[in-house]
Amino acid sequence: MVAITEQSETKAGINYLKVLRITFVFFIAFVSFIPFLWIMLSAFKVRTDIMSPTLSFFFSPTLSNFVDAFVEGDFGIYLWNSTMVGVGTVILCLVTGVPAAYAFSRFYVLGKKHLYFFVLTTRMAPAIAVALPLYIVFKNLYLLGSIPGVILAHATFTLALVIYLMKGLFDEIPREIDQASLVDGYSEWQTFLYVILPISRSSIAATGFLAFIFSWNEFLFALLLGGTDARTLPAAFPGLVTPLGTYWGQLCAAAFAVAIPVIILATLIQKYLVKGLTLGAVKG
Repeated sequence: MVAITEQSETKAGINYLKVLRITFVFFIAFVSFIPFLWIMLSAFKVRTDIMSPTLSFFFSPTLSNFVDAFVEGDFGIYLWNSTMVGVGTVILCLVTGVPAAYAFSRFYVLGKKHLYFFVLTTRMAPAIAVALPLYIVFKNLYLLGSIPGVILAHATFTLALVIYLMKGLFDEIPREIDQASLVDGYSEWQTFLYVILPISRSSIAATGFLAFIFSWNEFLFALLLGGTDARTLPAAFPGLVTPLGTYWGQLCAAAFAVAIPVIILATLIQKYLVKGLTLGAVKG
């Protein structure tokens, strides 16, 4: 009887800790969501409601901020530039980074460890350290103020992340799969295309999503190298802060528009995102 009572008390204590942890997680999530909630509400408010000293959740919503920013203003162009730069960065990094990660994982390369470490150091350096050299190089190559130039700049940092993540995945895939496909008559390139890539598509989707987020939110290179023709949404935000005041409504509308595509994309690929980020986390 005493043992049963102790077991019941232990289970009750475990359930209590579980409820406490869940409550704590929900509290942190709610506190983290407050800034985004304020931005979302302000995007649909008129200036007088935004500048009001009292926070109100009940107001007459308006789309004037979105019209001023994306229809009458240039933020529609900036949104298109952000989309082109984000998609282009993902394609470039996956096309070059995934085969490079497979080569680092499977093949003998002279000085592979040193070369791999060199690739990772490109991610370790702060962006401001290479901003001026990139500006000079891109100026000589006539890439300043162009979308391809911003894509190349974003890929400079994002490529190392793609190689690092995908190499970890390929290391977890048994080499016996490669050997079996070679026995079946596949070449090494066919093994990569028709065997390894289908197995790792979830991780590729997750890695591509992370690369897109880094490119979508990047500010320094888009501002310094994009100029006026290839300016992205984050780089256009400072234009709403003027000596006459800050256009809070348009700023919140643009910030809300920046967050929406990421949320939609994360929702659509949630299944692949969870599989990709957890694949290889636990070894059998």
